[in-house]
Amino acid sequence: MGTDKVEVSRRDRLMFGDLQRSRDGQVLSMVVTAELKDLTARRGMVAHYGNGFADLAGFFADLAVNWRGWSGPKRYESVEGDLLLEAAHTGSHVELAFTLQDPSLHDIWSVRGKLTLDPGEELTDVSENLKELFAPPQRPAP
Repeated sequence: MGTDKVEVSRRDRLMFGDLQRSRDGQVLSMVVTAELKDLTARRGMVAHYGNGFADLAGFFADLAVNWRGWSGPKRYESVEGDLLLEAAHTGSHVELAFTLQDPSLHDIWSVRGKLTLDPGEELTDVSENLKELFAPPQRPAP
């Protein structure tokens, strides 16, 4: 059985889930939810027509592989600009700043937050869970 939702962090968090798939199992879209203290925001995001959300999974995989640190920020932007991520390694933690917005109305609404992640196991779990979330569904054996 596969993962149906991936959570990044625990208290304040980002969640990826509610995937819509084509008949052949390709991811077409998902919902990103940001939960911060007394605020919850959701935004549907379309997948890139060529690679789905492989770039998002790759962003977190890169953070997990380089868990001991890197210099400068690492950035991700979704295909339509509705999710922006920027990760910085502080030496002991990873600070993940995010913006969730409607790109056509970004001057009207956007949600920004920052999550603090442990660079080892927590990032590895997120990376592996995203890879599983976006993987094509397993077909039953004949």
